[in-house]
Amino acid sequence: MPERLPRHTLVWLSAHAGWQADISAHEPRLVDWFAQGLPAIVARRAADDADPRLRLGVPLPPMEGKLRLALRVPLQDVLRTEAPPTLRAVLEGNLPVEWQHPLQALQTIAPARVFGAFAWQLLSHLPYVHARSDIDLLWQAGSAAQADRLVASLQAWETEYGRRVDGELWLADGGAVNWREFAGRSREVLVKRADGAALELREALFNAAGVAA
Repeated sequence: MPERLPRHTLVWLSAHAGWQADISAHEPRLVDWFAQGLPAIVARRAADDADPRLRLGVPLPPMEGKLRLALRVPLQDVLRTEAPPTLRAVLEGNLPVEWQHPLQALQTIAPARVFGAFAWQLLSHLPYVHARSDIDLLWQAGSAAQADRLVASLQAWETEYGRRVDGELWLADGGAVNWREFAGRSREVLVKRADGAALELREALFNAAGVAA
């Protein structure tokens, strides 16, 4: 297992009691959550964060106030990890009827991974998604041309279906940029990485990994 797990990685914890000692007394919901075999998600850490433990989050469903519970765990307490579920897996799950056709159309644009409400509803079988939900997706983008085509398709999808899609373009070097910010054509964009975030030149986003823009 790598020393640094990418943001949005799903993490299941072992039954080892070491990590439980770091849970605040006012967050017993976390103990119940993990006892049900549910995962947490890897969160971004600050660049100057000296704590070597993983920073994890558990977003609770709307019926529990949409609270995001946080904890730190040593890497050795991780039982297993997985990438976020695919959009295809979400489509095969229990979706509200009004979301079926829009998401089928979204699936035809490009393969994507899902985080946020739709992912957590699939994973937990708890009600996260409602009629006004946004869908949060992650797409691989290997070149500026590919990213431009994807952005144009997402904008057209929003116009046609009157819904909002949020998410990030994953870069080959492990960074990620919000697709709306990339669509804004500013000279610099905010790139998020496992150990922080910083503004970077748009023209250099795909050159870092030797990919022509």
